[in-house]
Amino acid sequence: MRFSLMTYTVAPSQPGGLKTLREMCAFAAEVGFEAMELSAGNLGEVSAREFSGLCTEYGLAVSCINGSANLADADDDEFLQGLDQARYYLELAGQMNCPVVMIIPGRATNAEDKLRAAQRIADGLAQVVEWASEQGLFVTIEDFPNPLAPYCSISEVRWLLDSVPGLGLTFDNGNWIVAADDPVKALKALGPKVINAHLKDWELDPERGHIQTLDGRWIRGGLHGQGLLDQKAILRELEAQKYGGYLAFEYEGPLNHLEATRKGMKYLRSVLEEIGQ
Repeated sequence: MRFSLMTYTVAPSQPGGLKTLREMCAFAAEVGFEAMELSAGNLGEVSAREFSGLCTEYGLAVSCINGSANLADADDDEFLQGLDQARYYLELAGQMNCPVVMIIPGRATNAEDKLRAAQRIADGLAQVVEWASEQGLFVTIEDFPNPLAPYCSISEVRWLLDSVPGLGLTFDNGNWIVAADDPVKALKALGPKVINAHLKDWELDPERGHIQTLDGRWIRGGLHGQGLLDQKAILRELEAQKYGGYLAFEYEGPLNHLEATRKGMKYLRSVLEEIGQ
């Protein structure tokens, strides 16, 4: 399995974050990543082709581009703007020779609005998937850590994947627990749809201010291997599913993100070695 580095996790806004995309690519190469996953907001003044050139310079692929596009809004003008945003990500992907686009397609206004929002999102994603197929690109959603996103739980994600032929899944190992679902169970249920993966960990949040799960726990980003997730079981199931895509590293906690990335990658590589990867 190959690792990619999520740009937002080492961006300037993070503790210990890096100022430029060049610095991010240099750091990724130093730590031994094979690719970068670009959060579209991190491009800034840099063009997609320039970012792709930086990755090539440092021996890195661009594994995925991710970004938000509001496809849940009941207002038609807002919905069309969301479609335009999604099409823009497809254009960027084409310019970077990036095969996978992950869309975060908005959320409901309240719990009672989730069914309507889910159908609206499905309608929008069907158009985006059609455009992407014409360019040889794959579109994915991730299991998102917000109960108002109608793609937070296993059942919600399954419905959306079934409703939009050709739509794939970016499996985020940690986000399932926000809906009180088990990541390994999610993989067993949805594994054939997984074409990209994110690896994070969580720890209990003593300040109770980050994310509350549906079973009442408050969580925040934690060090890989020291948090709430059974990384070994998750990686073993990915292997059993014959997953051949990238594993995008995420750290979202309060510690220095560069040091947390070094420690987390050392741990994850040791797990892969232990399970024979």
